[in-house]
Amino acid sequence: MSRFLVMGLVALSLAALAQPMSAAQELPKWFLLRDHQSATCWTALLIKMDGAYRHGSAQAAGGPYDTEEQALKRRKALQETGTCQ
Repeated sequence: MSRFLVMGLVALSLAALAQPMSAAQELPKWFLLRDHQSATCWTALLIKMDGAYRHGSAQAAGGPYDTEEQALKRRKALQETGTCQ
């Protein structure tokens, strides 16, 4: 690979990193997720993809939250009602 090609790729990479990130699209948020069969709940840090937070087959039981502490408070409240184990 030529030296100029490598330098060009590095410059493009740095330029892409220097672009401001859209806060709504890029910043991760904390969620409380729940397995609908076992009622097990856990916290997860998710990012937005294509305008939505993706979390597989689990149900969102709370969120988005800015901190894990907020998600843990939600889990405790749902444990007290029997919604989460």
